[in-house]
Amino acid sequence: MRVAALPPLDFNLEQDSFANEPLSDVDPRATTPSVDKKKPYGSNAPVSLGAFWAPATPVVGQPATLGMNAEFARVGVPLVRPQEGEPLWLGIAKFGRLELATEAVLPDSGEAVPSQFWLIETGLTHIRPLDDGGTLGGTFLFGTASDQPYAAGRDLTLMAVGFWQKPAANRRDDWSFSVFYSPTSQLPYPLPGVAYVWKPDDTLEAKIGLPGGIEYRPDDNWEFSLNYFPLVNVAAVVRRRLTDQASLFATYRTDTQIYFLADRLIDDERFYVFDQRAAIGLERQLGGGFALESTVSYLFDRTLFQGTSFSSGRQDVIDFDPGIALAVQLLWRR
Repeated sequence: MRVAALPPLDFNLEQDSFANEPLSDVDPRATTPSVDKKKPYGSNAPVSLGAFWAPATPVVGQPATLGMNAEFARVGVPLVRPQEGEPLWLGIAKFGRLELATEAVLPDSGEAVPSQFWLIETGLTHIRPLDDGGTLGGTFLFGTASDQPYAAGRDLTLMAVGFWQKPAANRRDDWSFSVFYSPTSQLPYPLPGVAYVWKPDDTLEAKIGLPGGIEYRPDDNWEFSLNYFPLVNVAAVVRRRLTDQASLFATYRTDTQIYFLADRLIDDERFYVFDQRAAIGLERQLGGGFALESTVSYLFDRTLFQGTSFSSGRQDVIDFDPGIALAVQLLWRR
């Protein structure tokens, strides 16, 4: 394991929102320092600040519209000076504010849709190199995801990941074992993960199992990736370097944001904000490790609902029309 500086924290594969379970947050390999990867461009950044805006579109079955805007930030910093071959401790902080601008009401309860939601989390990542070339570690984030942050103990949330990565018998590939838990995820119970990381050459890496994914970098100008995590978390990215200072990218992803309403009657009930989105964006290097990323997205399959499960028992369902969204993000990669 090579640690020359703070490893990249790939917080999100398309960073125009602050979904509670971005794929890279629940992939235990995302916080592991990359070794000899040809990734001249990408979303790896220990610091990111951004904003998101989606203009109002009609609500299905109600004389109302619904618009969205958000601000978000993520920071990862080493708590001790990184040293090659030594354990690594990272402090992590995440913040997000989502506003739903609408006159719509929740059809079953008759209540107004809450106007603002907050995600505030802090925590630690620990990565420990092993004598066999593998790594052992985990991430723990604690905070609140609610329309009234820190209003009560039942509104607090956490995200915990434990992982062990070990070399395969051929010493080229890896085995990745993990366990993930978050009450604000699509599967709110401990979820084990097992994946075989196949690396036939420097251009291709495939995670076969859960979480699953593939990265293909045929040269320094092109990058392709596809990642999946249960239940319906999917992200695909195609990136093309245009110049030494700019790259163009296209993405598809599902976006799920999950909150506890402070006034809910059932403790295990959650409020879901879901959509699918296709986007195109441009990243421009600013110097000093800073980059500016601008994205235009098309959002569809958009819905709000309450329930104790993402996949069944939905109530207070609100569907609203597709529409565009604009996002801007400032990244710092050291």
